[in-house]
Amino acid sequence: MELRAVELPPRAPGLDRTLVLFHGFGADEHDLLPIGHELDPRLRVVSLQAPIALDFGGRAWFNLQQTPRGFAFDPAEVAEGSRLALEAVEEIARRSPRPLLGGFSQGAGMALSVALPRPDLASGVLVLSGVPPRAEESPEPTALHGLPAFVAHGLHDPLIPVEVGRATRDLLQRLGADVTYREYPMGHMVIPAELSDARTWLSSVVA
Repeated sequence: MELRAVELPPRAPGLDRTLVLFHGFGADEHDLLPIGHELDPRLRVVSLQAPIALDFGGRAWFNLQQTPRGFAFDPAEVAEGSRLALEAVEEIARRSPRPLLGGFSQGAGMALSVALPRPDLASGVLVLSGVPPRAEESPEPTALHGLPAFVAHGLHDPLIPVEVGRATRDLLQRLGADVTYREYPMGHMVIPAELSDARTWLSSVVA
């Protein structure tokens, strides 16, 4: 199976870089598309469509079930979503310099599921209100060798508590990433102040 995608060409010249976006649970490939040019109008933006169509609309990288102890998921579905995401980024990387990866919520986990085992494929990763879905399978410490990472989380996130964002930050730092971490007075969402900080971070990565 090959993932579908939508693409936005650069709105301004001067930068031969691609941003690959991974949407969250229940959204689709159009959801994050406007963020790309907000971060830098010179970017080529490729937004991937998750493989699973949900009954209530939207799509997912893997199904989630609400339980009294939190969200449950099928590890095999996570592995398959991660495999498809990795293959898609590999194909994009063959045709352009190492892309930037970015995602929100479940999509942020997918971006990390590519960057953790294959940091050679990414020039940076944006993790917005997310968590690595397979943290127990992380590579050896220092494996990320200074990979730039922007990790942001809401202090009032009711779905993924801010403690998970802090744990993601700590994991990436232990693995050797160059982490910029921010917290915001928000829930499970993306806000302008967050995008402004991400834009500042990105300008240093692509400089």
